[in-house]
Amino acid sequence: MTNTALREILSATGYMADGEAAPGVLLGEEARLGRRGRSFTPDALWRGQSSLTVYFKFTSSPPADADLAAWRQEIWNEGFAPLLWIMSPDRIDLYNGFGRPRPEADPAQNRLATFLTIASGLEELDALAGRFAMETGQFWARTKQVDRKTAVDQQLLSDLAVLESDLVSANLVRDEAQALIGRAIFTQYLLDRDIITAERMNSLCGTARLSAALRDRQATSQLFQWLSKTFNGDMFPPSSAAPPATEHLSRVANFLDAVDPVSGQTTFFPYQFDVIPVELISSIYEQFAHSGAAPIAGRARSTEATRAGVYYTRLPVVSLILDEVMDGLDGEQTVLDLTCGSGVFLVEAFRRLVHLQGLKRPLTRKGIRKALYSQVYGVDISEAAIRVAAFSLYLAALELDPDPQPPEGLTFEPLIGRTLFVGDARTIEQTDAGTEHLIEDNALKSFDIIVGNPPWSFKGKAGTADRRKGGQTLPAQPRGVGLDFLMRAVEFANPRTRFGMVLSATPFFSASKTGASAARHVVRALGPVTLVNLSNLRSWLFEGAAMPAIVLFARHRPQPTETLTIVQVPWSPAGPRSHTFEIAPSDIVRLSLDDWEARPTRLKTAAFGRRRDLRLVDDLTDRHQPLGERLRDLGTVLGDGLILGKAENRNRDAAYLTALDYLQKDDLQPFAVPNDLPLFGLAAAQWPRDRALYKAPLLLVKEFLPGEPRPLTAVSDRDLVFAEAFFGAPFPASHREAAHILAGVLGSALAAWFFLMTAGEFGLYKRRLFRQDVALLPTPDLNQIAGSDAGRKIYALEQQFRTRAPNAKDWIALDEAVFDLYDLDADDRIVVRDGLLKAGWQWNAGLSDSMTPADPREGVAAYAQTFLAVLDRWLSARRQRSVRAEVFDLRGTDAMRIVRFVLEDGAKAPDVEIVSPDGSLAAVFGRLEDRMKVPLASALTGQRELRVHGRNEVVIIKPAARRHWLESVALEDADAVIAESFAGRRH
Repeated sequence: MTNTALREILSATGYMADGEAAPGVLLGEEARLGRRGRSFTPDALWRGQSSLTVYFKFTSSPPADADLAAWRQEIWNEGFAPLLWIMSPDRIDLYNGFGRPRPEADPAQNRLATFLTIASGLEELDALAGRFAMETGQFWARTKQVDRKTAVDQQLLSDLAVLESDLVSANLVRDEAQALIGRAIFTQYLLDRDIITAERMNSLCGTARLSAALRDRQATSQLFQWLSKTFNGDMFPPSSAAPPATEHLSRVANFLDAVDPVSGQTTFFPYQFDVIPVELISSIYEQFAHSGAAPIAGRARSTEATRAGVYYTRLPVVSLILDEVMDGLDGEQTVLDLTCGSGVFLVEAFRRLVHLQGLKRPLTRKGIRKALYSQVYGVDISEAAIRVAAFSLYLAALELDPDPQPPEGLTFEPLIGRTLFVGDARTIEQTDAGTEHLIEDNALKSFDIIVGNPPWSFKGKAGTADRRKGGQTLPAQPRGVGLDFLMRAVEFANPRTRFGMVLSATPFFSASKTGASAARHVVRALGPVTLVNLSNLRSWLFEGAAMPAIVLFARHRPQPTETLTIVQVPWSPAGPRSHTFEIAPSDIVRLSLDDWEARPTRLKTAAFGRRRDLRLVDDLTDRHQPLGERLRDLGTVLGDGLILGKAENRNRDAAYLTALDYLQKDDLQPFAVPNDLPLFGLAAAQWPRDRALYKAPLLLVKEFLPGEPRPLTAVSDRDLVFAEAFFGAPFPASHREAAHILAGVLGSALAAWFFLMTAGEFGLYKRRLFRQDVALLPTPDLNQIAGSDAGRKIYALEQQFRTRAPNAKDWIALDEAVFDLYDLDADDRIVVRDGLLKAGWQWNAGLSDSMTPADPREGVAAYAQTFLAVLDRWLSARRQRSVRAEVFDLRGTDAMRIVRFVLEDGAKAPDVEIVSPDGSLAAVFGRLEDRMKVPLASALTGQRELRVHGRNEVVIIKPAARRHWLESVALEDADAVIAESFAGRRH
């Protein structure tokens, strides 16, 4: 029975509700069940996204430092627990579960905070690390010390990378160095788990310690020979029975003895290989493919893997994909990864298949081995990667084995050449092993689940030409090979095969017709499809990748075949430090394939905007021709600037430009072209362009955005040469004012919003515009704008800005004038203003601002006022009822914000009231639950956002982050509440 004091603490912090464990929380024996630890036994645990775990331990008095250090070391080795709570009757100590254990004073070094078990202390604890703080990511925003960089997998990788580098420096071939490290880890795992007992080790090597055996080459030889015989040729190939040189073995022994390679001093070895989860060990070996040489100062590490476009797949992505494609299965399915690398997808899929089978019948070694030998298949061009995949799968089989004894009974059958294949995925069935095992009834074997992270790098024109020789069946992609691998995988599918593949996002949001065509072809071929856009997480999820990532799911959930689901995963400050991501219902939208085909930019709008954004883009596009067409009507075009090129490539005549001023990438200011530009002065260039392109009046737009989301634009009233950093359009002299007005439009919030919603790269991974992005901007008639009131206002402002930089009030005035030009109503202006704000989230300052807790008296109150305005218009037709809002004035540290909208009789003006609640956030939830008869705390789990309809009231609860409380979000939420009211929805 869980301790009463423990239950009180868990209730005060949201981990228990109404006397029961909250979702994700396990108590007592359930918390201990399934853990394989050495000494630590939790009294409760909470498990969140991507298996992140918080452990709770109650003791009648604070534990001894030695006990606490042992518990922390064990939890750290598990790799998924950012927090350990040690609770006693008087106090609660929070410890950093990701903090690397130290040999001395460990508790003090990794203690985050201490709270007294009094009401105020529990409120502070709830605000910092309560369930809502964990589930909404607020904990990570307030606790900088807890970071996945110091977790066991990252630390072990770092130590192994040094070990590998030292072995290679000592003239051991890299593949052999990695194989030696793998054998050492596997053997240490067997020793730590007592699969090899101390007695057996002594009989084999004359010592019970692996490090001692490695210092004796003859003992190592005997050990490796026994391991090779006991297991098999994939785990320990025959060549491994002959150990490397003594110096190499000694270096590995030093690693296991924690001997510092520089000082020679013995330090502290924190690793427990029987505790480290096998999926972490597998992921560590995946990263070995990217180790290569140490990075040169200031330059990214370059390896064969990264040159091939292969990127380390972090476990959260693996979990995301397998959570989806394996949902609702029974464990009897087959899995294929055509670019499996070191097997990170296969290992986790294998573990899940076995788990699903264990729900139906007791697990046995025979059943586990059957799944290993017949259900999990992988292909990779690298033999070293395939060997690591085999190693990882064998390790997983041992991990799952209910009784891994005796060692002689654990012999594995070979996987390589049977379920793991070395070769090119595009022709693997033509190899001897592929023909034998991947051909059935004269056709390719089909699989139930196909997953993976195929290469998706761009290899230039040579790569494109080589790819097109392969005779692929889909429209040609302009960049990358990911879709080719996906369509190759389709050849191994049946009509019910589920797909989960990591791909480059570029073709799906491409401004290129060929890229978008290839993406739509794939989506139609595999429908129904869900796309999960991970581009916001590019800084840590696929660090160093040259393109943004997207996950394509197919046939994994029932939905109309002609509908595409898009999930936009937002940036979170928790992501880089917790390796998790947060998805709310509002991050999920749907789009018909016909709509996407009719307007390719709609996919980008659906991903980065909401329904109101889609509606406004459609409205503007329907009412106004694109800029490119408007320019053609004037007899001009938007052109690319001069490419000077390297000296050896300057082979085209440019003498006709020598006397012109030369505008280079850093010269332009908002609406202002410097008067003192240098002359071009060169007789040749790589691409000098036609002289007519440089004729004034000349509209200029900079390709890259200048540190903020408004495009940088100006008009030159003199002829000049502009570099490739700009696009330019020479205007007829009769339309000089129209050029200046258009510069004002292009520098406005409306242009920033439109480009975020439609541009091929801006918002995905580069802060730049393509020429075709600018050419698509809906533009009023250039023959008429100079004569309109709004046009004259924009012109006057732009003329002012040519001589002085605009300030904040100037930008607002410009935006309002542009809104007037486009005849936007009040709601559309809110959408565009917030679009400018969201466009600013492409820079670090904006990202941080988006996750800042919203102030109830300002941001949340403004949200409520906008929400009321929509509902008031809906109610105004009959004027018999009115609506008011109550904004709960929660603390800035609280993880959630709450607004209550109340419907009342009588026609009254909408009113926003700031309400000061009594007690903690948990107490507020309790009172709302009692009145509305809805378990709010439980309902919020996984949802993050909640609208609850009661009698004549609606309560909206969301995380505190500012992005959830924008006025444009209020418009969407009000629309949803009205729709739910018509549908008669009450919860």
